[in-house]
Amino acid sequence: MKEKIKTIGLAHYFHPKRYSIFINPYFIARYTLLREIKIFSNKFSGRSKRILDVGCGIKPYEFLFKNSEYIGIDIEGGGHREEYKKVDKYFDGKNIPFQNDYFDLVICTQVIEHTLEYEYLLKEIHRVLKKGGILLLTAPFVWNEHEVPHDFFRFTQYAHLNILKKLNFETEYIKPSCGFFSTIGQLLSAFFIENLGTKNLIIKFLVSFLICAPIQIFFIFWDKVFRNKWLTLDYFVIARRL
Repeated sequence: MKEKIKTIGLAHYFHPKRYSIFINPYFIARYTLLREIKIFSNKFSGRSKRILDVGCGIKPYEFLFKNSEYIGIDIEGGGHREEYKKVDKYFDGKNIPFQNDYFDLVICTQVIEHTLEYEYLLKEIHRVLKKGGILLLTAPFVWNEHEVPHDFFRFTQYAHLNILKKLNFETEYIKPSCGFFSTIGQLLSAFFIENLGTKNLIIKFLVSFLICAPIQIFFIFWDKVFRNKWLTLDYFVIARRL
């Protein structure tokens, strides 16, 4: 029963529906990422034949890229429990075990902040991408330290633009995942769920439903009113290999 609850929880965590806000204290962060990746997948459907997911974990976005060869690589250990991972190849976190010019699309979501030598990893991504291939990259701008001690960086949009330019990528699109109020609401929701002092699933559910959901709904509303993007949780980046 406990494992079934965890499986349902994972589904609502990575693939949140609108109603998931009542049971997912990280709804804003996860819903906004899924929304942007879904928009991208619809736009590029059928154009990406061979896809690499770097730091794939449970491959939460594989279902969006149908009719493609979807390969996931990850390190051993890391932020996800091994029994939930869907890894095709393990790697050392730096050297990607594929030949040059192999992939049409590389997906790297919420990974580079955990990589001390992130520029080396991005160079490897450039190497395995075909010329003109696409990099879909996301990374946090505002978030608490997590997966410690392997949490090293936060990236502004200008960091993304300059780093990718230096590594011979052309940034086609960069977008904040949400606005000021949604960012504050998500941080407050995360604060309450992470400071309960218990792992009891029933208590977590009640706090998610009675405290976290109202907080997130309230701040999402004000985000829609003011639409201020100067503070955001994440940046969503599309870049092309030159």
